[in-house]
Amino acid sequence: MKMDHQSFSRSAKVILSQYLNGDDYSINSLEEFLENVQSFDLASLLDDDDKKAFWINVYNGLTNYQIVKNQLKESVWEKEDFFRDELLKLGGFRFSLDAIEHGILRKNGPRKNGKPRQFSDGDLRLNLMLENMDFRVHFALNCGSVSCPPIAFYSSDKIDEQLGLAESSFSASEFIVDHVNKSIDCSAIFVWYRSDFGNHYLNDSVLSQYAVTERSYIWKIQ
Repeated sequence: MKMDHQSFSRSAKVILSQYLNGDDYSINSLEEFLENVQSFDLASLLDDDDKKAFWINVYNGLTNYQIVKNQLKESVWEKEDFFRDELLKLGGFRFSLDAIEHGILRKNGPRKNGKPRQFSDGDLRLNLMLENMDFRVHFALNCGSVSCPPIAFYSSDKIDEQLGLAESSFSASEFIVDHVNKSIDCSAIFVWYRSDFGNHYLNDSVLSQYAVTERSYIWKIQ
């Protein structure tokens, strides 16, 4: 079976818009995808480009699917386990949004507020992680909220260019540097996942000396 993860993400975005606008909608096509994807061979994701495109699209589609399925109106936090619910069955494993983001795409990196790493030692899902962490995934993942980066639809053959565009677009409005006053006004994403960004952004040798104002994260659904 050839997976169409782009169509899943695209359809979920359309259906979310229909739901929020009060139009008629159906999640049958999304649930059919989630049923069929269980037999997908994860070994067919041959490299990090394949993995990034697949998992970003699935994450974004799954986010919108959950909002509609659970009839959320104001915030994803209306469903307490929104990010922890292991509703995706795939390749003999179960995945939550947290597992996709923090375990696979962030390569089981450290989490904010001192939370433990997503996958514990011995978890077979560790074998599914990216080989190399790409901080630009933070500019592609959409958690269904106002402060999240917008949704795009990713393909493995264009992923580098697409993530570059996502970074440029997000950082242009969400990472504002005032060199005169030596200050930075930025999205909380840059603060929460500071360790993911290598020597970029808040870890830059010059910018690391500037005062930082972390923007409040707006969790209102959009």
